Amino acid sequence: MEAQTENYTGADCTGASGDSNRVLTLANTDKTVQSGLLVFVSGLSISLTSEYTVTHNSTASEITFLNPLWDDTNIIVTYNQNVDTVGSGASAGSDFTLGPLGDFGVVAVRTPVTVITDYSGNKTYTDGTDEDINIVLQPYNVKYDLDKSGLNKNYDMMAFVGPNVTLNKYDKITYDSKVYRVDSVSTRDFNGTTIFKITMLFYVEDE
Repeated sequence: MEAQTENYTGADCTGASGDSNRVLTLANTDKTVQSGLLVFVSGLSISLTSEYTVTHNSTASEITFLNPLWDDTNIIVTYNQNVDTVGSGASAGSDFTLGPLGDFGVVAVRTPVTVITDYSGNKTYTDGTDEDINIVLQPYNVKYDLDKSGLNKNYDMMAFVGPNVTLNKYDKITYDSKVYRVDSVSTRDFNGTTIFKITMLFYVEDE
């Protein structure tokens, strides 16, 4: 759960000063929950059902004040957002963002690369514009018992990024003065929604 406190006045609600059933829209970005939701009007806590009702939405939850409410009345709302349960109103990828990315994430530079192959099979690599991305980097080295061609698969780094980060094969990732090239990108989905992406990297050069 993620606690949030917001300050308003009656002027932030729908309707005219002194009206009943005025509606206040919250600024939540994940679904609000009833547990821990408190509404204060002029410093006094008001009661659910008899004095207000609430509609819990994944964004922009709404509180309806059943009694007359004036524009200059101070309103404080404290609530929790359900950001830790995918499929219960939380935004996709919040588990990854608040977990591994929040705990182990670093800022790296992504350089998009365009590859053109000529008629002889020769490739030309053209770098695009650099951009900062948040990424989790983990050294990766798989060794097989038989050191034989076709049985070795040694990537230098495995990386994890959020669902909205664009990464393509041959892109470059620069971190800690080392440059890696993207070899493959795969997604990890839950209930049809991409939660994060995994990419395998090869070390290219020092920056």
